[in-house]
Amino acid sequence: MKNIGSLIHRALFTVLFLAAATAAMVGYDQFMATQPVGNLELHTWIPKPQIVHLMRYHGTDGLKITQDEVFIWRNNQWIPVMRRGRV
Repeated sequence: MKNIGSLIHRALFTVLFLAAATAAMVGYDQFMATQPVGNLELHTWIPKPQIVHLMRYHGTDGLKITQDEVFIWRNNQWIPVMRRGRV
């Protein structure tokens, strides 16, 4: 009987610990989702009006900008749309 009580006590403790940890993680995620992202000022080789133009022209919400090329996401792959030096 003593072993059963100890087992129930440990199981209850474990369940409560896991529930508290899960609630803390969910609460942290929800809190971070409500916080402003901050200043996402772009410092790239391509000017911001050109970025906006490319996004509108290709109908995409995002671009991948590397040191030498600009890519859009199409058909599960990155397609280059501009190379450095051709701005």
